[in-house]
Amino acid sequence: MEGIRRFKKGEILFREGDPCQQLYIIKSGRVSLFLERSGRKIEILSLTTSQVMGEQGVFANAKHMFSAEAQTETKVLEVPLDVVKEQMGQSPPGVKLVMKSVVDEVKQARTSLKSFKMETDKSACPQPLVVRAFTLLNLVTRHAGKVETEGSELAGQVDWSVIKLYASRMFLESPARMRSLLDLLLKLGHCELGFAKNEDGEEELKTVKIHSLQLIEDFAEFYQYHYYKAGRSEIIYLDKLAHRVAKAFAALAEGQPTDHRGAVLLEYDATVGDFKNRFKIDLKDTHLSALGKKGLFVQTKSTDKGVHFVFDPKEFSSVVKYWDIISEIDKWNEKGFVDLNERNGEEAAQSETGTVCPQCSGQISAEHRFCPHCGFKLAA
Repeated sequence: MEGIRRFKKGEILFREGDPCQQLYIIKSGRVSLFLERSGRKIEILSLTTSQVMGEQGVFANAKHMFSAEAQTETKVLEVPLDVVKEQMGQSPPGVKLVMKSVVDEVKQARTSLKSFKMETDKSACPQPLVVRAFTLLNLVTRHAGKVETEGSELAGQVDWSVIKLYASRMFLESPARMRSLLDLLLKLGHCELGFAKNEDGEEELKTVKIHSLQLIEDFAEFYQYHYYKAGRSEIIYLDKLAHRVAKAFAALAEGQPTDHRGAVLLEYDATVGDFKNRFKIDLKDTHLSALGKKGLFVQTKSTDKGVHFVFDPKEFSSVVKYWDIISEIDKWNEKGFVDLNERNGEEAAQSETGTVCPQCSGQISAEHRFCPHCGFKLAA
C-alpha cells in the first residue's frame, strides 16, 4: 500500500544501483540526486514538491541511476511499482504510449545532465576522462614511440615532450593530468620514468617506458565498456573486500593446472587454510558474495577427489590488475595528487597483522572483540 514517509535532512532515500521498487512523489521538501565517486558527492540535480523519482521502473526492471538524499525535512509519497504497473496495464494504449515517451525523455535528459556534470567534474581524474587518458597514452606510445617485446609483454618508450604535445593539441587533454597518470603507473610498477638535467641544472622528465602496453589498452577497453554499458558498471566501483579476496584467489591460482574450459580447481580445505594463514582472511560465503556482486564468480564443486573451488584464473588476474589501477585512481581523486610515498594498501594491511579485520579489511585494535565496521567476531 502507498504511504507517506518522512525523511530528516541528510537521510538517504535510496542509493545508485538499487533496484527500482517504489515510485517516489515528493509532497514537501527537497531531494538531491547525486553520484558518489572516490568519497565525493557530485550533485546532478535537485528535486522538489510534486516531482517524481523511480519512474523508470514502471516500464522496465530498472535500477536507480543516482542516489537520493533529503536536503531538508522531506515528505515523500511511496507507491509500490506493482500497483503503478497494474494501473498502467489497465490504461488505454494511447495513454501508455504517452507515459512511456515522457519517462524515456526524462531518463534521456537526466543521462545528458549526468554526462555534463561528470565531464565538468573538478576532481583530478573524473570518470569520463579515465578512458581518454589511458587511451591517449597507449596510442601515442604505439604510434609515436619505440615499441619492442619485453619478455612476453609488448613494451614501449616515448618522449615526455611527445606525450605533452599530443595531449594538448590533439586530445585537448591536460599535460598535468597525464603527468600524474605516469606517477600512478610508476607507483604500480607499470612504467619507468627517465630524468635528465636541463640547462638550469634542474631534473626534468625526458622519457617514459611502459612495461605492458596491452595492459594499458585492455584497462581502457574494460573501463569504457562497463562505464557506458547499462547495468554493467558495478565492477568499476571498487569494493576493498572484494579486491582483497580476488587478489588472494588469483595468487593461489598461479601455476595451477586448468581444465579444458580454462578453470582452475583449488582443494576446499587447503584453500580456506591458505586464506587464513597467508592472507589473514577467514573465508566465508560473504566473501564469495562480495565477488559475485562484482561479476566474479567462484563455485564449489564436489568431485571424486573432494570439494573444490572452481573459477577462471585469467579473469581474476585481469580484474585484480584493473582494480589495482582503479584503487589508485580513487586515491588520486581523493587527495588531488598521486602519493608516491604511500605504500600499496594491500602490502600495508598484510604487514600489520592483527590490525585489519579478516572480514572487511577495516582497521581494528587489540581490545576489539567485534569489528567496529562490519560486526565480525574476532578471534580471542
